Amino acid sequence: MDWRDYYLREVCPRLDTPLAQKYPQVSLLGGDGFRPLGEQALLMLVALTGTGKSTTLERLRARLGGAGLDVIPTRRELADWIAIPMAQALADEPIVKVRDRALRFTFTRRFAEQVPGGLATAFSWLYLADDFDGLPLSEGIRGGNEIRYALDHFPQWQIVELTLPPLTRLRRLSGRRDDFDRAGGRSDLAFLPHQLRREAAALVKAGEITAAALAIVEAEAANYGFESFADGAAYPNYHRFEVEERSPDEVAEAIIYVIEVAARGPNAKDRSD
Repeated sequence: MDWRDYYLREVCPRLDTPLAQKYPQVSLLGGDGFRPLGEQALLMLVALTGTGKSTTLERLRARLGGAGLDVIPTRRELADWIAIPMAQALADEPIVKVRDRALRFTFTRRFAEQVPGGLATAFSWLYLADDFDGLPLSEGIRGGNEIRYALDHFPQWQIVELTLPPLTRLRRLSGRRDDFDRAGGRSDLAFLPHQLRREAAALVKAGEITAAALAIVEAEAANYGFESFADGAAYPNYHRFEVEERSPDEVAEAIIYVIEVAARGPNAKDRSD
């Protein structure tokens, strides 16, 4: 099955997809003056919910003056434009917008079960204008399967993974006020690694971890687990940063260093970990 062709024929015509309006240098159809995104150099920031992607991107925006940002869609947008409606269409369900975070994870998992590489593949379906001069940045992929697929199939992509312990992520997620952080249902602590449950229970009792945060992280863990990508050392274009002891500015500086190393060529060294 040519999944991209299926999407363009059966799903895209049923959507109001403002891709060209918001991202004028990106196309779903390609043509003269465009090249597949899978053949372009870009930087993908990878991190589970609550790790600090948004804050890191804000710092990068300040440091880089916006260069490379807002050139290609975010993961959330591509889930809305490709993964979720395609999963709904394949299941003969109505194509509707999905706000609930846990339900969104269900649909993106369905998409990945049909389309090898999941959202990494969806990004590769895009085309970028040849006249764009720079390195696009996005937080587009997530989890070991998508990371591995991107590293194996798109060697020009630089993959930067940010990691943070699960309980720290839960506390951060519980304290933020993002309108997108909605999740129905209830969660207990059984999805957490056994050694974390007692401490997590104490934090729930103290009000530092909310039921909504637990529901979101549980649904996310069902798709992507808790661990960072295990085989990163085998790929020169994979970089992992533990962020618990680093400020957002330090994380942004480390990522900018990756960008600079990538620009100098494959024999330059990075300072991952």
